Amino acid sequence: MKRKTPHNITFLPQEIITDILLILPVKSLLRFKCTSKSWRSLISNKYFVKTHLENSAKDPTFAHQGIISVTVEHNNYEVQHCSLHPLFLRRVTYASHGDFPVDESIDSLDLLGSCNGLICIHINRNKYFLWNPSTRESKKLPDFDLSHVHTIEDGFGFDDSSGDYKVYAVSYDQVQAIAKIYSLKQNSWTRIKYNNKDCISSPRAGKFVSGNLHWIRVIKPEWRRRWYISSLDLKNGVYGIVERPSVLDDYSRPVLGVLNGCLSAFCYYREHGYSDLWVLKQYGMRDSWSKIMRIPDNPFMGSLYLIPLDIISQNREVLFRSRLGLVVYKSKENRFWYLETNGFNNFHKLVHVESLVSVVAHIEK
Repeated sequence: MKRKTPHNITFLPQEIITDILLILPVKSLLRFKCTSKSWRSLISNKYFVKTHLENSAKDPTFAHQGIISVTVEHNNYEVQHCSLHPLFLRRVTYASHGDFPVDESIDSLDLLGSCNGLICIHINRNKYFLWNPSTRESKKLPDFDLSHVHTIEDGFGFDDSSGDYKVYAVSYDQVQAIAKIYSLKQNSWTRIKYNNKDCISSPRAGKFVSGNLHWIRVIKPEWRRRWYISSLDLKNGVYGIVERPSVLDDYSRPVLGVLNGCLSAFCYYREHGYSDLWVLKQYGMRDSWSKIMRIPDNPFMGSLYLIPLDIISQNREVLFRSRLGLVVYKSKENRFWYLETNGFNNFHKLVHVESLVSVVAHIEK
């Protein structure tokens, strides 16, 4: 009996090729762009870039997400990258050194935020950069107003209505505050009316959710300290207020965060020895605030509190930054898991997703 030989597949439908490419990491896709003109066109297509980003962001294993950390010392800087995936699986992980788009002396540096794989960097008081660490593409923004002394608040996000990435910054010269929004498409700053007189509770950079930047603002009358959540709509430059959970009082000490795309409030009660983690499940609806967990007092609390790092796993594990490093709180087991991240410092940490989004293609010609 003659043995049958398998048929060689000489052709794959375009749909299958696309589905395969959509699950690959950005590093591989950048190599494959050099394979042929058709693959280069496919991988550069706006729909492909958007779909790949959505798949990467929704991956429950965090295989396409990571943490970037930057250390600045004596006008020098060092960048470390760490994959997010192993942090929920084992205690010890390793960071690798990376490139950075800044080629000048640095006196100060802040990582303002990450959106769709792009990271906004603020250095030396008035300089801003947009950077995609996955593609190593970067862009220096036009300098902010040089006449003012320092920046008092800023932030980075995406205006979905126009498909535009925007940076917000406010500088102050002890006389007046100047607020501006930068548009990547227009490659320019536009001044907006600034009407916030209440001070911001740290951090200075706003948390981006649903087209808006958010801060905790504090009113300090003589008789009682009060706080509220302010917002800025990047579409029209209008300020607003997000209603806080009704059960929270002015004695709670909130820190805003973003957990799996939702606005969160992490409140520490020193007198009670525990923290509550709240999530706004449906943006704009006060009744959708939900307390997802209570975290007991722990060795990582102190003068510097736990700061949520924008990630909560399907097993209800939350990644935090503390004064001692990275730590995971496992709510099902009610315990903390201190992580040993070799080669990873504890400053300027930011979670980001792998992305093919270009900071050059968005600029209008």
